Amino acid sequence: MALDELKGRDLGTQRVVIERAPVPVFARAVTDDHPAYRGDRAPVPPTFPFVMAYWGTVDGEVAGLPIGELRKRGMILHGEQEFEYHRWPKVGDVLEGRRTIADVYERETSSARMEFYVMQTDWRDAESGEPVVSDRFTLIVRAKRS
Repeated sequence: MALDELKGRDLGTQRVVIERAPVPVFARAVTDDHPAYRGDRAPVPPTFPFVMAYWGTVDGEVAGLPIGELRKRGMILHGEQEFEYHRWPKVGDVLEGRRTIADVYERETSSARMEFYVMQTDWRDAESGEPVVSDRFTLIVRAKRS
């Protein structure tokens, strides 16, 4: 059975500053070396919100799924990612993110039981409180059969 008790768990908040150096490095890593991603108020590449929690954290911790526990359950797979933009984040922005485990569910297939864990981070402008971007990430555990 999937770890249903995780559903709805609040993983806390953190504050990040979008720093100039990581943005073009990330863009190159995803093979998008456009000059727009360089400079003091440059926009971030489309999937950059997924990594903001790991680059530039100034307050709070990067809390997430209990990977150690999930790894014991079976093989871990990266599922889908989804981004909803309210405005485009830029270098220099200070954002606050609240992370939750938005959903937990499972599906039975002919060869395995698949557990799905959906983590969502809602990023807001730290000064105004206005929403900036929400990202959702689905982690899949191909659970071991008993």
